[in-house]
Amino acid sequence: MKRNFAGLCIVIILLSITACSSGRNDQLVGKWELAGRIVGTAPTSYWFKKNGSVIAPWQNRKKALQSSGRYSFIDDTHIKIVMNSGYYKGITFFYEIVKADNDKLILRGSIQDIRLKRAG
Repeated sequence: MKRNFAGLCIVIILLSITACSSGRNDQLVGKWELAGRIVGTAPTSYWFKKNGSVIAPWQNRKKALQSSGRYSFIDDTHIKIVMNSGYYKGITFFYEIVKADNDKLILRGSIQDIRLKRAG
């Protein structure tokens, strides 16, 4: 009886963790474009996919570039983006999620806040 109860508790905890991370992921998933100015070179938009992949197009006056990689949640308010290909290949970004709702996403990096809006 004690084993069954302990097993049930573990299953409930795992389901709770999965449900919480799914909610965070759902807010992030989608295409986001720059809603403000940025300093230096940074992606001008992000496309977060449900499977944990991310595409980050970058554009300057001369050319358009693109990087892709994977994102993961470090905790409830921080994400890690590891770029595997393109212009940012080999670079890892760490962001605090300051705001995430249906319309706005604010990511705080070590240098600046990146303000994004849902691409429409």
